[in-house]
Amino acid sequence: MSSPIQPLNVTNGSSKVLRLLASNLHIGISRDVTFIAWLVLAAAIVFVAYIARMNAITHDVFHEMALAREWIQTGNFPLSDQFAYTPTVPLAVHHEWGTGLLLYWSGPASPLGLQGIMALRFALVAALGLLLYRVARNGGAHPLLIVAVLPIALPMLWVGFATLRAQLFTLVAISAQMLMLQSDWHGKRRWVFLWIPMYVVWLNLHAGFVVGLGMLGFHLMERVLDAWWRKQNILKAVWHLLALGPVILLGVLDNPWGWSYVPYLVSAITMERPAILEWKPLWFTHDALTTMVVFAISAVMLGYVAKFRRWDRLRGWFFCVLSAYMALKHIRHGSIYSVVWLACMPAWITPTPLGRSLIAWFHRSRFQVVRISQGLIVGCSIFSICNCFWIATVPGTLAASSFCFPVGAIEFLKSHRVEGNVMTPFHCGAYVSWELHPKIKVSIDGRYEVAYAEEVLPAHQLFYAARSGWEQILNRYEHDFILIPRDTEVAKWLISKRPLDGWKLVYLDSAFGLIAREDIGLDEVEFRE
Repeated sequence: MSSPIQPLNVTNGSSKVLRLLASNLHIGISRDVTFIAWLVLAAAIVFVAYIARMNAITHDVFHEMALAREWIQTGNFPLSDQFAYTPTVPLAVHHEWGTGLLLYWSGPASPLGLQGIMALRFALVAALGLLLYRVARNGGAHPLLIVAVLPIALPMLWVGFATLRAQLFTLVAISAQMLMLQSDWHGKRRWVFLWIPMYVVWLNLHAGFVVGLGMLGFHLMERVLDAWWRKQNILKAVWHLLALGPVILLGVLDNPWGWSYVPYLVSAITMERPAILEWKPLWFTHDALTTMVVFAISAVMLGYVAKFRRWDRLRGWFFCVLSAYMALKHIRHGSIYSVVWLACMPAWITPTPLGRSLIAWFHRSRFQVVRISQGLIVGCSIFSICNCFWIATVPGTLAASSFCFPVGAIEFLKSHRVEGNVMTPFHCGAYVSWELHPKIKVSIDGRYEVAYAEEVLPAHQLFYAARSGWEQILNRYEHDFILIPRDTEVAKWLISKRPLDGWKLVYLDSAFGLIAREDIGLDEVEFRE
């Protein structure tokens, strides 16, 4: 039995603010309001601090916005590649084109510039947090346990929160769909009319909409089993879900490529990507030990609630297990699993012996817990402010990011008003296109299977790693310039040791070097440190 709840020693002003926060979170009017509000506020600020250093614009943003800009400036949607001089696929199905349009409108096309992208990012993060909280509370979760399970998910969650990945739209849409499916269990059907337009928008923002379709399929299966178990009319229970089948098939055609989107999607989902880090198993992530420990804890908790709860009280459990498998198989799916797990686990564990014990412990230790929360709020706020969490950045040095951009090299090319083909590393090509297209074309960018022939990426990897036969790519494609990150193996040959015949170093800074064909006529060599 928990100890009596004692009033907290807070000022009238802070108490009023926290009670308003608690009221908006639908915690309810009780003596626990202020206590819970402190924890919820601490959890929110901890999460902001968690993503505070992830404020560098990701390379995907640039090829997404470049596509949107090309469409707006020319008036014609580019169905084939416009940015590369290396072999490309006949039809470039860019499944994140809608994200690029939103990023372009909120960023470069707005008065806020790139900071508009950061504003959009935090709007999505806020929407995600509110949706997850609402899903958990609707499921019967105690607010204390919603906060308590957050640290378990954080190490797996980071992948979707860079500035700004299309995957973040998928995370928000998954949470919204979970809220809709909860209403379906209560016999409400109007959610279908909200889901259909969300589905069409979603599939034009990110191919992650297939996760939503998978969740819908598992929901249909659960509804069938539930109706059968209760000896109810199965067709009456699921007819509205079956009716969505034709809508789903027709909706997937509502994109710039029409039916061609479907075979691309099947190919993209089934293809192997051994060269891309985020498609490797979870134990290849940046903090593998911590991540695998918390993943194991989350999996044990799935087994625990399955033991102590009736199966009809664990709606969504099978899909959560599937998403756990997806996360274990691919790092990039860790954020999807974390979102599903965070939405469901608090409600599942609340009535269990462990859940009741945790709630009782929070109440017994409420004074210490509030003081810890207040300390976290102050410390994490300072950390976030020191990292300028509200500012979107384009890192141009290795000290700022190992995936920095060739900011200085771009300025050099602009100042000399050159045109031609620039060989680029995988993560730099999109930024070069964004800054220099149409005068400059690139050899590769982050679109990978979306735009490029199968042999293009392996050839680049061979070159930049300076493996046997690396020089062959120089004769395979028509390069005018070669952009070389200084932390690559090939930099030791082309910058530190010896130049290639017919090429000369024209630009060098602490992060990148640029070599050009001698017949281009760039005699000036610029060095920046």
